[in-house]
Amino acid sequence: MSIRSYDFHTYWRKNDPEETKRSNSFREKVAKEFASELEAGDLRLHNPHEEPIGPHPISMWELDTGGKYEPALFARVLAFYQLNHNKLSVLIHPRTNDGDLKDHTEYALWLGQKQRLITSFLK
Repeated sequence: MSIRSYDFHTYWRKNDPEETKRSNSFREKVAKEFASELEAGDLRLHNPHEEPIGPHPISMWELDTGGKYEPALFARVLAFYQLNHNKLSVLIHPRTNDGDLKDHTEYALWLGQKQRLITSFLK
């Protein structure tokens, strides 16, 4: 098994104005902190999803490591998330050849409150 890349999913409840504000603020901080990596394509910041999508039960936005795994960049992103996630739930998982189910569950890390994923979407 090898890690191809990492995904960072940040969750918020769209009906909670304060949580929405914290999510937007954190997303802006991520974009600013990693602007050069985003511009170079080493990281990708995806559009927010206000409705559940796939295994994600509530609103979320995603940052990923651009389809590759560089340990030094992963460590920097993880440290930034640990110190700045604004009490939001964050799922951090690798992309491996073992399948989405293992990647999102067995191999996953969580910051904040763990969310119950809809695992029927995962193989």
